[in-house]
Amino acid sequence: MPGGPSRWHPSSVQWINTILRTVKSKSLQRISIYPFDSLQETVGQVIYQEWRDLDCLLVQFWISHSIRPRVTYVAQEGQKGLGDHALSLLPEVTSKGLVDLVKAT
Repeated sequence: MPGGPSRWHPSSVQWINTILRTVKSKSLQRISIYPFDSLQETVGQVIYQEWRDLDCLLVQFWISHSIRPRVTYVAQEGQKGLGDHALSLLPEVTSKGLVDLVKAT
């Protein structure tokens, strides 16, 4: 509504973190993530921290379930994609080679 209060919209990474924290299955075999946020939104410190939280969760899933997550992202033409920012957004899983980053075509 123009001129009205702005609404807060959670990022896709926040939703992913929330969902992964609720997983209780001992038979979990695969994690496939499709973040829908534009990486331009990752500039904010809150969103950056959400990616770092996701990084920690993915490491925990690797340790507890030996699951290698797959993160599929869209890189819009003329913009950097997740692959270009992965080392800063997901430093643990990328530096240890524990994630498959896939650019959607």
